[in-house]
Amino acid sequence: MEKQMVQCEDGRRRQARIHGVPREKGDFRIWKAGVRFQGKHIAGEAWYSHHTKTWYFLTDPEGKHGHLMNRLNQTRRQESINQLEERLKVLESRHGIEQKKILEHRTARAAIETEINEIKAQINDLRSGAPLETKTPLAHSPYVKRY
Repeated sequence: MEKQMVQCEDGRRRQARIHGVPREKGDFRIWKAGVRFQGKHIAGEAWYSHHTKTWYFLTDPEGKHGHLMNRLNQTRRQESINQLEERLKVLESRHGIEQKKILEHRTARAAIETEINEIKAQINDLRSGAPLETKTPLAHSPYVKRY
């Protein structure tokens, strides 16, 4: 039997009693273990990460007194989920607003680009020596006789 400080599911660090033969799973080595919580021994597994060199303790739901820490873990996890869902709602609403702004800016940009192209065309016409034309046709004066 060996003792190690482990990170429990509820976020607290506790001393775990590790026993048995370890098994490998990915970057982890896993032992049978137990910790003391509220004066009771909780059965579970100690996971050692080769990557981060950290010990974790996960309760065994069918194990002895596993429900004690599991309730804490579930409430803590649910609080985290609720906070993340609230942040997600805010970000989704901001995303919608920004999409509307982008659409408005695209239409404004398209209008500006067409106006720029018209002005460039007029400049090119003037440089080529074409006569200046007005946009409206010439109007005849009512006081002048036409033959």
